[in-house]
Amino acid sequence: MALTTLTFDHQELLKCSVPIWPTQLRRYTETALPESLGRDYMVQEMQTDLPQVDRRETRGDWEESTHPSGATFYYNKTMRTYTEMNLRTCSDEQLQRLESWINASRAKLRENSWFLVVEQISVRGQEIYPYYYVVPEKRIITWLEPVDGYLLFQECTAAWHWNHKRLELEAQFWKHIEYFPVEIIISREEASYLASRYWIRLTERQTEALALERSTAASLFWNLDQMKEMASELGIAVGLAGPDGVADAPGVAICAKLFHIIRHHEYLHHYGQPEARLMRTHSLGERHGNLENSRVMTGVSVAMFWIPIMVLKRLQSIYVDGLVSGVDIKKFTDDFNAQAKAQTTVASVIMAVDASILAIPGLGSQLATKALCSVSFILSVYCIVACTIAQQFSSRMRSLDFAVYYMQGKMINLVILASIPSFMYLMSLAFSILGFLAGIFTIDFGLDVSAKIGCVLAFIVGASFTIPLVIASFGPGLIR
Repeated sequence: MALTTLTFDHQELLKCSVPIWPTQLRRYTETALPESLGRDYMVQEMQTDLPQVDRRETRGDWEESTHPSGATFYYNKTMRTYTEMNLRTCSDEQLQRLESWINASRAKLRENSWFLVVEQISVRGQEIYPYYYVVPEKRIITWLEPVDGYLLFQECTAAWHWNHKRLELEAQFWKHIEYFPVEIIISREEASYLASRYWIRLTERQTEALALERSTAASLFWNLDQMKEMASELGIAVGLAGPDGVADAPGVAICAKLFHIIRHHEYLHHYGQPEARLMRTHSLGERHGNLENSRVMTGVSVAMFWIPIMVLKRLQSIYVDGLVSGVDIKKFTDDFNAQAKAQTTVASVIMAVDASILAIPGLGSQLATKALCSVSFILSVYCIVACTIAQQFSSRMRSLDFAVYYMQGKMINLVILASIPSFMYLMSLAFSILGFLAGIFTIDFGLDVSAKIGCVLAFIVGASFTIPLVIASFGPGLIR
């Protein structure tokens, strides 16, 4: 049966255009299953036939292509157009409408060298055509009309200059190449250039600081091991180049993936400009005021021996200008866990000391000593329990979304929660010391005057060394 050619109004079709970019794609069509899934478990005698390698299907000028990951998409070489529609299942009318929209868009563009990516989606009974154009010679994506790129550029708070925005558009170009590595040529020289540039970045980050986690590499690949893994993938991409020096589809996809990472990173940091910020979902939507001077924080700090202020200063180092760093979150949680484990050990020692004090004849029988050491013992028990629970809480803090939830609207609550183990540890230590002092300075204990004077002098000397250290821990502003 002959195919009936339908005519569509190009202007009406163009009104259904919706600009998108590669990261908004649904990422390939679903592979259509055969109509019949009959079972055949038999293997014939001496059957050694080679596998059917080329199982791609065509529909008109559309040829099915397979991504190295195994997913499928379609490419029309005549129209230089990609689509992730499932052309196996779409009707002839849908396909003709799609091709009519492509012809209308190409007529408006008047440029045949650019690639086009389009799909056909039905929304509330109306067909729309999300699309974008790819400009290979300039390595950028573009559209036929002005585009509000808020969703595209929102990861940076001050993306206004074209040079800045172009970095992300170029990153999207490489994301397109990663998704559709067909009709794209990347030579061995380009892959080698990418490899050399990549390794230069790696060696720079290894030598510029002892802590690689604070370098650009950490924000790119989280840690050194993952960065080395990506470098090995790049080495594979270079090796995948054929005898003619041109990389095949898997090599093109790997190179494009790394180019996208580098360009997107440059956009996020805008070559080190202070207005750039990382992922929006990992940044604070609102900036906190000066919590150190708030009445609530001051009251809590006085009640908890100024521990919340120290915790607040540590938490404030996790984000800068609303930027939350996963690397700094990990460092904070690691330090917090190490501190909690140390406090658990010391709390166990304090419990043993309290029991020893209560067992000393004449010293442990004093009412004040009994009361203070008993309170210290109970606080030590709760300190151990609090440290155990705090370690579980810190493990949840490794999730950036969980950390941002507390840091954005519940910063004071987070400061108090993080201060509880240290507060209980210091309270337990203080009650143990007071219980011991209350016992030795009573008349019934029988300590002579010279021994009491020696104890007082030792207490004063110890305090004279400890207090300056405590003051210095709060910063030079208090020393001046």
